[in-house]
Amino acid sequence: MPRRPYVTVHLAQSLDGRVALDGMATPLSTATGRERAHAERAAHDAVLVGASTVRIDDPRLTVRNAPGDHPLRVVLASTLALPRGAHARSGGGKTLVIGAAGRALGEERALLEAAGVDVAVVAPDPDGRVAVESALELLAARGIERLLVEGGSKVVTSFLRARRVDRLSIEIAMRLLGAPGTATLGSLGVGALEHAPSLTNVTVERLGDNVLVRGDVVYA
Repeated sequence: MPRRPYVTVHLAQSLDGRVALDGMATPLSTATGRERAHAERAAHDAVLVGASTVRIDDPRLTVRNAPGDHPLRVVLASTLALPRGAHARSGGGKTLVIGAAGRALGEERALLEAAGVDVAVVAPDPDGRVAVESALELLAARGIERLLVEGGSKVVTSFLRARRVDRLSIEIAMRLLGAPGTATLGSLGVGALEHAPSLTNVTVERLGDNVLVRGDVVYA
């Protein structure tokens, strides 16, 4: 197996397993939860999100509410298209945008590079999106040993389907969002309970009104 970074997924979700109201930024973390999230960033070499998260949430992906250095900001954007004013492509840290071969747009690459953003294009998965394994191999080659994945739903699902999540850290808000909110995960291809990924070495911590669940991922 090729060398790859150790991958932690950190996210906040509602009690009914949704990360957002449909198509809009939905802050679910408590103040203490945000401190934990920033401490996670400081403990990793890079923090990764998908293009949809950049478009909807416009995260800075920097360390502000905890001590430590900014990680490399990584965005998976198959076409390389990101909003012009997105925080992830401006000041506050170095950014790498990874596109998919055959879909990456030359004009978008030129705009990103003109803004000082590093760009790479890797092999696509069968759906034409950036392949998880290809992205991890690229990051490993660039010296990334610890990778934090913060979303969104499609990205987290793709990492779990590829069995490339080593640890989960989920802040659970005591709220019910219901449909058509964005589910935390899409299909993992699980056909029987015994085939479902599970957690071991689990810890549970109160974060104000929320609960933080952490554990190591075990694959059947």
